[in-house]
Amino acid sequence: MEDRKHAAGLMDDRWYRRLIVVAVCLVIGASVGSQLLMQFGGGPRDEPMDLSDQIGEDFQGLAIFPDGLPPFISSGGLFYPEKAIFDWGLGLGGIVFCILAIELTIRTQRELISRESHRLRTALNLGQFIAALVVGISLVMLTQYPFHLYFLNHLLVANGIFYGSMVWGGLLTLARSGLDGKIQWRGFSLNHWRWLLVVIGVASYFLMTGFGAQRSFHLSALFEWLLTLSSEAITLTLLLTGLESDG
Repeated sequence: MEDRKHAAGLMDDRWYRRLIVVAVCLVIGASVGSQLLMQFGGGPRDEPMDLSDQIGEDFQGLAIFPDGLPPFISSGGLFYPEKAIFDWGLGLGGIVFCILAIELTIRTQRELISRESHRLRTALNLGQFIAALVVGISLVMLTQYPFHLYFLNHLLVANGIFYGSMVWGGLLTLARSGLDGKIQWRGFSLNHWRWLLVVIGVASYFLMTGFGAQRSFHLSALFEWLLTLSSEAITLTLLLTGLESDG
């Protein structure tokens, strides 16, 4: 109990848990909600879209959508009313995730100190903090660059989310592997679950980009969703980490 108290952050455990759930619900809720409205919205969403004038000649085929908007998460951020859900949900989700990153980093660092862990763990903790901030800030920035208007800027920010989330998941797992090694869920170590989710995320990224390069946009979008869900699942694993007693 003493170690857990020493490892507490700036907020109590109940608010910490709520922050985790809110961060995930905002991102997933906004992504799913805006996607549903986009799918059934009709109009310009179903019309061919050619954005090739925004990129170089060698890549123009990647910006032509002859069957209308593909089911990418970002497709929900182009037209109203779904754009309102997309902007508010992902924007607030990014801000909440940054706050969560601060709280998580402080808790992890205090726990590493209490366990007298190697300095490498501290460096890994700092790394996961930076990666988490990249993800959070990129989520906010994504709402400012709808891809039909700012295609290249949108891709840059989106990759900040993709790369940031993969790096964050890996560094978080490494930083906390000694702290969470005894925690199990469904008969498997929490560390094993996290590594599985990291591998799913990395594999999904390569499949997403591979199918995108082949202009198989629906398959590319499928793996974008899988990458997003795996990242959010890693966030939810924080609910299982050593917390103070709620009593």
